Amino acid sequence: MKESKLNEIHDEARKNNIPLMKDDGMDFLIHYLEKHENIRDILEIGTAVGYSAIRMAQVRWDMRIDTLEVNPEMYEQALENIADAELSDRITCWLGDGAQFETEKKYDLIFVDAAKSQYRRYMEHFMRNSLPGTVFIFDNLAFHGIVDDNSISHNRSTVQMVHKILKFREHLLKDERFETIYYPDTGDGIAVAKRIK
Repeated sequence: MKESKLNEIHDEARKNNIPLMKDDGMDFLIHYLEKHENIRDILEIGTAVGYSAIRMAQVRWDMRIDTLEVNPEMYEQALENIADAELSDRITCWLGDGAQFETEKKYDLIFVDAAKSQYRRYMEHFMRNSLPGTVFIFDNLAFHGIVDDNSISHNRSTVQMVHKILKFREHLLKDERFETIYYPDTGDGIAVAKRIK
């Protein structure tokens, strides 16, 4: 896919408030994939319009991505964008809630960028699809700075959600099954958790 078309997908999504990873977060993810050549099979929870799946698949010709989207309209748009990028043979898009998705596959990387309050549920659900060495990457663990300073938001449901994000973040950093590094100033707060047991 031409860069101009990819930029168009990006700009259109931003204009329509479709949740895309922050640009520096996306750059971090792509750089991580470039550095870790052992990553081949990826599971993404939260397709949106397919932008991040396309970017990841472009890193190496042998990458295969399963990506899950709960919103039917975004799912249809993602299918179209993935087909335009001629990547339908390597990116498989599934419609439905990530926590209901069942597969026997084992993944090298599981990228979680979906319903923030469900991160713990997703992590536990997909442990069976990971092995020691599998990396989980979670975005939005700072949630625009509100997680570390709730006074930024006066919206009750936002404050409840960021409380859940904070609890998850604290749990993840203590979870002995993982070796976790948290990058508070990258993207919207990114954690890279490598399964060690």
